Amino acid sequence: MIVETKLIGRRTPFERRPIDLPDGPHTLRGLLTHLVHHEVAAYHERQASVGVLRVMTERELQDGVAVGRVAVAPQERGVAVNPDDATRIALTAFGDGLYYVFIDDRQVSDLDAPVALRSDSTLLIVRLTALAGG
Repeated sequence: MIVETKLIGRRTPFERRPIDLPDGPHTLRGLLTHLVHHEVAAYHERQASVGVLRVMTERELQDGVAVGRVAVAPQERGVAVNPDDATRIALTAFGDGLYYVFIDDRQVSDLDAPVALRSDSTLLIVRLTALAGG
């Protein structure tokens, strides 16, 4: 599955990255839970390398230039993140309408309805921003 993210109001391009599909029947709740757990694990992996001298590869530099941002790992450790708490927050944010989810160009609004996925399906997450003064 390909996951795309976009923040409305920013000119940055969509971020696209492949993620393995979880096994079994799929619901939006299950997909979001899987995605949050995947992202928390990646965060913990990045945190493990904080404070270690890290040299960027030529490929990492080129990728950073392509998206307009070259950054190295943070120099101080962030706070510990609990995957279950992060999942609860993500699901609450979805329920509050802070982001929309599209699977293969169709908006999904029911967390518990079954969704059909293929290995080449695209999950698009569009985060909305509040307008000032409105």
